Amino acid sequence: MNAPLYNELIAYSNSKLAFHMPGHKFGSIADLNKLNLSSLDNTEAMGLDNLYEAEGIIKEAMLLMADFYGAMDSVFLTNGSTAGVITSILATCNEGDELIVARNSHHSVWSALVLGGIRPIYISPEYVAKDDILGEITPETVRRAFKAYPRAKGIIIVSPTYEGIVSDIKAIAEVVHEYDKVLIVDEAHGAHFVLGNCFPISSTRLGADLVINSMHKTLPALTQSALIHICSHRISYEKIIETLRMVQTSSPSYMMMGLMDYIRCYILEHHVLIKKQYVDELVHMRERLKELRMLRLVDRALQAYDISKVVISTANANISGYQLATILNKEYSIVVEAALETYVILMTTMADTRETLHRLEQALKYIDSCLQYTPVYESINSFLNNEVVVGESTRSIHYSEKKWEVLDKCDGKKSAKNIMLYPPGIPIVCIGEVIQAKHIYMIRRFKNKLQGIKVVDNEILLHIV
Repeated sequence: MNAPLYNELIAYSNSKLAFHMPGHKFGSIADLNKLNLSSLDNTEAMGLDNLYEAEGIIKEAMLLMADFYGAMDSVFLTNGSTAGVITSILATCNEGDELIVARNSHHSVWSALVLGGIRPIYISPEYVAKDDILGEITPETVRRAFKAYPRAKGIIIVSPTYEGIVSDIKAIAEVVHEYDKVLIVDEAHGAHFVLGNCFPISSTRLGADLVINSMHKTLPALTQSALIHICSHRISYEKIIETLRMVQTSSPSYMMMGLMDYIRCYILEHHVLIKKQYVDELVHMRERLKELRMLRLVDRALQAYDISKVVISTANANISGYQLATILNKEYSIVVEAALETYVILMTTMADTRETLHRLEQALKYIDSCLQYTPVYESINSFLNNEVVVGESTRSIHYSEKKWEVLDKCDGKKSAKNIMLYPPGIPIVCIGEVIQAKHIYMIRRFKNKLQGIKVVDNEILLHIV
């Protein structure tokens, strides 16, 4: 059959052990391989309700989902958390408003800023030097931002981060609401927090006003399956729906919505089995991985960290994260979620079992036994500072006259694009941000792993205004 993409996807699923999204791991959980998914692919036929005018079966399913997550209301998203992030920002801010933005936000935040004509006020997460990762947003940083910029309508932060770091949402919410503002939490990587007390408590239960979850990332749902939760009266359900229908498809997938409903019910009915086959095995594996010699398992206290993320640091070994990912793939057919200079990220989900976790553990232990101690590495995440910084109007930059310029001539110029290390899609240079020597160094070093630049005849070009 001359269907190259289809053939490659089938071959991949038959040969690789995935520690990356989507969370269903090739349909290996919840009897997904036995479901006739095409029977769920439908439209707004009689009796099947309408997402944007939900009064029947979709409304019932969304209310059950809200109860499941501890929200006032939940809304299905079928264009991923991207649609939820954009919707939450546009529903919170009007044109010309200010929004406090965590500097490690997903690039969809900047799309919303452009669409809404909203000015960002940047804050940065703490930097964890030992692990070379971006950590939590502190309540003190949030207070400092609102004290300096009291006109800001609200704040958007990421918790958990791509690496699993969780901020103190309860304390942050208290600060935000003290100023009578809106707290938006991009909890895309925390949809599985409902699986039990071995995971942090969801932001939906800790005082956030709007929370976005990607069910497809960490639960067994189809890619682009996500949720936006309304957790207070600060932003109405009607406002969310009105905004969502402007940024999401007018033909939301019934297959995705139906499967999200199914997965919710499956978790409720099989929570004991999920704990035994996945959660307990994950906890045991993590304890054993703490015995690694040269590699190191990143870990934190329970409510400050998501244990489903197996982040393996190579900072003290004679190997980079990129090299570790390559070895795992080529020699063990294990594929990581992301590889960076000093660590790899492996995503476990309820689709994992003792067998899959054991394969990962044995591979890491053998690789570790072959490594030597080499505590020299270059930081990739220390470029952020802890200042509160006013950003440029992203809309004016987006629609201004721009040109491509060679990298060496860009020092002091404003970037016309987000320049992102992808995955996860976090900008190292934001649209409108002044390019500095530290940025030029990082762009040159990671040019093959960046989005938002051009490489022509081995010459790096940036889009500037």
